[in-house]
Amino acid sequence: MGGSSRKEPFRYVMNQPIDCWLEVPASNAGPGAGKLTEGILLDLSHSGCKVRTSLNLRFTAGDTKLIIHFQLNDEKLQFEGSVRWGWMFGLGQYQYGVRLDLQEAEEDELLRELETWTSARSNVEGM
Repeated sequence: MGGSSRKEPFRYVMNQPIDCWLEVPASNAGPGAGKLTEGILLDLSHSGCKVRTSLNLRFTAGDTKLIIHFQLNDEKLQFEGSVRWGWMFGLGQYQYGVRLDLQEAEEDELLRELETWTSARSNVEGM
């Protein structure tokens, strides 16, 4: 019974949500195409994230692509993903689960940024 049975990557929950921008590529049909909309990043892993925004994507499984722009540390990051689920969250707010479609170099970059961000947070909280 030696190894871990965990198959999902660790998810980093943002105690203070991080501002982000959601971009629906212009090639997508539907609401918000080609525009940036403000949102907040609620949690993040190297495979996906949860975001909340005022943008109503009229979600249909698997067809909505997004580009998420955010900053954890010094670097501005932007990653492409696909909306996996979505629902209304209060009046005029929507919450979405996004699977990130990362290349190996992007995954390495995100993991480095998450490690730095986590280390900085634990140093601040430990004071």
